[in-house]
Amino acid sequence: MTKGNETYSAANGFDMFYRDTGSGIPVLFIHGFPLTGDIWKYQIETLGTMARVIVPDLRGFGRSGITPGPFSMDLFARDMKGLLDELGIDKAVLAGISMGGYISFAFYRLFPARVRALVLLDTKAGADPEEGKKGRLDLARRARSGEMEAIADEWAQRLFAASTRETKPDVVLEVRNAIARSSPEAIAHASLAMMERPDSTPTLSDITCPVLIMTGEHDRLTPVEEAQAIAATIKSSRLEVIRNAGHLSCLEAPEQVSRRMQEFLSEIQA
Repeated sequence: MTKGNETYSAANGFDMFYRDTGSGIPVLFIHGFPLTGDIWKYQIETLGTMARVIVPDLRGFGRSGITPGPFSMDLFARDMKGLLDELGIDKAVLAGISMGGYISFAFYRLFPARVRALVLLDTKAGADPEEGKKGRLDLARRARSGEMEAIADEWAQRLFAASTRETKPDVVLEVRNAIARSSPEAIAHASLAMMERPDSTPTLSDITCPVLIMTGEHDRLTPVEEAQAIAATIKSSRLEVIRNAGHLSCLEAPEQVSRRMQEFLSEIQA
């Protein structure tokens, strides 16, 4: 089914909704948890003049179909490869935020030759500590128990900087309502997949492609120190701290994020 630049892929055995617009260097945008590709709406608008922008909804999220669990970061990464294969794209820039960063690390481990460059936003390389794993397990339980409204309220607070909640309440409400509409099973499957994800720290020293790392200066979920640790290990990387942003820098400070991405894409094509 196709509508303009919006369509579906069945490459990996489920209906994956995605947008495909613009022309130039292919950039695959991978959204975070518990969200959809809609969080990249500003980047879709601004980068489409210099890049081919591909924005899927991950398995189970948004307009994509859900499948029985378990999910894993490797499964999501193979879904992304299946989409690139279907589109005939040999190499792409991967731009992943939060869980999308975890998926980007998994993709690089599995398919390094398919990665032109990486853009890592508000993410971390390490696995969850034991306390974090307990939180993931509890979130999966709560989603399956029908607590989606409460989960949406909590995550809307956690994801944004205080300044964003004060100055952009419409953005916060939009994200909050999107979370509330999410599939409880997708929330549970993805939460458990993050709980079980491997430590990607050993992968960092293997990354040889250009890497842009961005993080919100007020990110409480993956603080600036996490981004600094990644940048210190990847030789071909640079770090940009996004002012007045929390964990969803691409929505909270879209102009800063888009400008830095435009500069990065221009540099790697020079």
